Amino acid sequence: MQTEGRVRVSIVDWATLALVIVGAINWGLVGVGQFLDENWNVVNIIFEDFADVEAGIYVLVGLAGLYELYFAYQLYSGSARPRGEQTT
Repeated sequence: MQTEGRVRVSIVDWATLALVIVGAINWGLVGVGQFLDENWNVVNIIFEDFADVEAGIYVLVGLAGLYELYFAYQLYSGSARPRGEQTT
């Protein structure tokens, strides 16, 4: 993940970040919709006739969040090392 003090980011890192951002925006809209007695769950609005697809999207967003926790830990643990120490 780290080479010479630089972080190498893969396509998986970017894809999971995008899923986490979309999930966070969706949850924010769900919360605002609750105050207004509206359904602002974008995933539910788009896939309302496909409950299995909707559930699959929620699972993917959840897995992306777990991966981002791992990624953040790797970033944190990499930056906490002394400069001369090599990663394996």
